[in-house]
Amino acid sequence: MTISDELAQTELFYGVSQEILSLVLARAQPFDLPAGELLLEPGRDNDCVYVLLTGRLGLHFESLDSPEIRELPQGVSVGEMSIIDGIQPSAYVVAKVDCRILPVQRELLKSLIAEASPIADNLLKLLSKWIRDSTQRIVQDRAQIWELTNHANVDPLTRLYNRRMLDNAFPRLLEQTVKGALPLCVLLIDVDNFKKYNDTQGHLGGDQALVAIGEVLKNSVRPYDFATRYGGEEFLVILPNTGLEEGIAAAERIRNHAQIKSITSVDGAALPGITISIGLAMSVTESTPQTLVAAADAQLYRAKEAGRNCVRY
Repeated sequence: MTISDELAQTELFYGVSQEILSLVLARAQPFDLPAGELLLEPGRDNDCVYVLLTGRLGLHFESLDSPEIRELPQGVSVGEMSIIDGIQPSAYVVAKVDCRILPVQRELLKSLIAEASPIADNLLKLLSKWIRDSTQRIVQDRAQIWELTNHANVDPLTRLYNRRMLDNAFPRLLEQTVKGALPLCVLLIDVDNFKKYNDTQGHLGGDQALVAIGEVLKNSVRPYDFATRYGGEEFLVILPNTGLEEGIAAAERIRNHAQIKSITSVDGAALPGITISIGLAMSVTESTPQTLVAAADAQLYRAKEAGRNCVRY
């Protein structure tokens, strides 16, 4: 299939003449956007409408840590409202998998609209304003709902998801993986010698160590990964759309960040650092949340037997 054929099947260019398709392709070249990379974000100027030729994008308001508002499938386009209104994007758009995207420059799009009719241009601006106002109300409502449910789904100490949220999300994430014929990795993480750390630094010091691990995980994983406080000093991370090599790299990145992470007491005094051990398991067709956690736990045991502060898979 040619790029022209792909473009003709997208929402924005469906039914458009070959002459216009050729004009667009003469002035635009597709580019690759790796999984986890941002396409649009508030505060950054945008001068293109982006047509998603292959892949999937995630849409977030407020921040990348906020719940995903919508998944955008192949064939859609994003960035239209910021182009029509001449303002910066109002949402974060991130690649959920590797994507291929065609950027259509602002001036080209506006010239195509103007050639169609000035009324079409005015109508688009009116629709854009209506959609933006409606979206803002939806975001405010979702923020209130999120605030109400946040206490039930988030661990109050580490600010990571808790076991309740994990139990609800894990089957769904695994089902999506099976349907998409894509791998998924699970990391089971344990703080090394945590009882000794608690005994020497006190429970408040131990809590600060767990807070530090929570910060490491939030800063080390991708926006669509799922980090959970599994229980006590154990953490579990789900890495969707991730094969073994990529999973190992993510686990090593987390382990390295943990061992260099500075820890301070509540009054700002420096505390000793910590290390972590990680067990990794990758999904297969017949995997369940229970079998994956058991497999990761077995690998975590191997990591401890190997001397801790390492990854086993």
